[in-house]
Amino acid sequence: MTEAGLADIKSKAIQGPTGDNHGEYLPLVAGQTVCTVKDAKGQNCSGHVKQWYTASPEVNAKAAPGNTLHRCQRCYAIYEGPPQEYLHPQSTKK
Repeated sequence: MTEAGLADIKSKAIQGPTGDNHGEYLPLVAGQTVCTVKDAKGQNCSGHVKQWYTASPEVNAKAAPGNTLHRCQRCYAIYEGPPQEYLHPQSTKK
């Protein structure tokens, strides 16, 4: 019988956590894909957090340079973090 350990989440090794945060938005944790905002009862929202491409220029201006905005599709909480490079890795041409 083998012991069950932590899941091998590849994105945690590739995608680092938010380093430079102005405090305007919630920090995006490494490998985070679900919302962690708690409601009045203390339950997590657990909505999908996706990169927000249609944010207004005023909202984008509040983010730290080099960070992108991500938004919960359920409660609309805004997260700030680095671009999700693990989804579109840059190919090296030789």
